Amino acid sequence: MSIGKVIYYHRRRQNKTQEQLCQGICSVTHLSKIENNVKDANPKTLQLLCERLNISIEEENKKSVLVKQKLDVFYETMERLHQEKAAHLFKELQESKEYIHCTDMIYLYELYMLRYYLLREDFSAFEKSSQGIHKYLSKFSPFEAYVWDLLQAIYYGKKEQFSQALLFLTKIEEQAEQFQSRVSEYYFFRSALHGHLCHYSLSIHYAYKALHIFQQNNNLLRMVHVKMILAVNFIYIGEFDKGKELLGHTLSDAEMLQDTDTKALSLHNLGFLYYRQGDFEKSLDYYSQALQYKEKNSASYYITISYLAEALISFSQHEKAAELLSKVLASFQEQKSPRYIELKILYLEAANAKKILIQYIIKHGLPIIEHHMNIDRGMKYLQMVASYYEDKQDYASANHYLHICNQYLKNLLTNIGSPVDLKKTAVR
Repeated sequence: MSIGKVIYYHRRRQNKTQEQLCQGICSVTHLSKIENNVKDANPKTLQLLCERLNISIEEENKKSVLVKQKLDVFYETMERLHQEKAAHLFKELQESKEYIHCTDMIYLYELYMLRYYLLREDFSAFEKSSQGIHKYLSKFSPFEAYVWDLLQAIYYGKKEQFSQALLFLTKIEEQAEQFQSRVSEYYFFRSALHGHLCHYSLSIHYAYKALHIFQQNNNLLRMVHVKMILAVNFIYIGEFDKGKELLGHTLSDAEMLQDTDTKALSLHNLGFLYYRQGDFEKSLDYYSQALQYKEKNSASYYITISYLAEALISFSQHEKAAELLSKVLASFQEQKSPRYIELKILYLEAANAKKILIQYIIKHGLPIIEHHMNIDRGMKYLQMVASYYEDKQDYASANHYLHICNQYLKNLLTNIGSPVDLKKTAVR
């Protein structure tokens, strides 16, 4: 705690001028230096100033400790995904903002507010606050710098900019174990990120590290989420029995916790498991069950719609897929969003509108394929474009899209891409 800043805080709250506070105790210049932490005051001067303000250094220290404890509980609450409790603590801490800004907790407070915005997926607030905080990075403690980079990684991961997210996580990997007693999320997000990048072995490796930490903290919901990550990775590498067993556990856990979001995700992934196994009926059944628990027109809802449509197309149910996607696309307000473009591509494929599909992919789909679409689907569409030009004997264009296809695969499997400057990628 900076006692000088606390004196300034209470003086302003009591509408006292510096002259009124320091009269008979010290000079105005001396008080100004104390309040700005330019000069340490002797204990007698501090005692006299505090007595005039009717405050106690001991009580102020206790208050500072209590605020620090509340900040720690706030972050832990967010790690446990307790939305309501986090919202309550967010409000309480905001009411103490002026006081906190007079302590050495100022940067920690602002960083934890950023974590709250990510919990709420309020990216606009996150970006605005990050811009204000960025200029103070040089003043951060090692722990604060670690939290900043972790939050940037979480932000980019949520925005589906996975390569940028991985750069931040790789940068702070050596500090992750050092700070895991205070922030336990690193390995979870590292695992999820490698999963998105199709690095299945790495994803499994970090998932087990995350599971161990969440077990130590008794963070039940996050343990369920890690099991979900493991299950999906096992599905991708063909370990279907392991995936099915884990998804059975997550489904039971979700019902016990009365968590409909996790239940919906478990059902979705069971649909994906049976799709990969070629069991058409069970795949459609589980995808349909998942949709019943998802908020209509949410991002999660559209993801399941896309997987359901893909399953219908794969099993030659093109008309049903086109009908489903037509209804969903009609509800979209933003036709330039990645989700809309992905569903529109699926719709054109289901409608057997090959020429229009190729043109749409070339005009709108390539950035979506590169940054948002899963690897199987992305590769299929890039090869489709290349084959289209090959059939037209336009071999230059065919080779061009095959090159993009190969580079896309290389980037995903080895995470090689355009170098990203960490200073430029940080939200400002």
